[in-house]
Amino acid sequence: MSDLVAGDPDLINLSAAELDRLVGTSDKLDIKIAQHERVAGSTLEKLAKSPSPSVLRHVALNPACPKETLLRLAPKFPNEFFANTAILLQLLVDPDLFLRLPVTAIKAILKSPECPQSIIDWAMRSGNSSHALALAGRGDVPAPLLRQIANGPHIKAAELATSRLMGMGEPLKEKPE
Repeated sequence: MSDLVAGDPDLINLSAAELDRLVGTSDKLDIKIAQHERVAGSTLEKLAKSPSPSVLRHVALNPACPKETLLRLAPKFPNEFFANTAILLQLLVDPDLFLRLPVTAIKAILKSPECPQSIIDWAMRSGNSSHALALAGRGDVPAPLLRQIANGPHIKAAELATSRLMGMGEPLKEKPE
């Protein structure tokens, strides 16, 4: 097997068991294993313990990544979390999945430029102060949404949204037409 690894193997024809045996050989090989279409969920769980952010990023992108592993990776890799094609299906099957994410993961996702609008809308309706604060800190939040946060019940989020509105030269209240 060492000859196989030394020559930077083409992994296409390897079985899931063979891929599993190669884990930990090198970060470069671990990345290729994490991208492999035949990699087993248990192997992705093993790869998710890697100290390498590049390996972890590729684990989070793999549709075969077990749900709990993907949830653990979500705070550090929110873009990859939503880029994983399996997450949308998992959210359809288990709508409460998003609610089980740690607050740190939800905040990271909300701060991400890749955050879907539907998640931003959900966060606004949630009434959660951490969600409001994360949204108020986004650079792309339109003035009407900032006004809603500024006039809301969460003090820190309201202060940030007010400051951002003032910096934009926008009024704190909607102008009557």
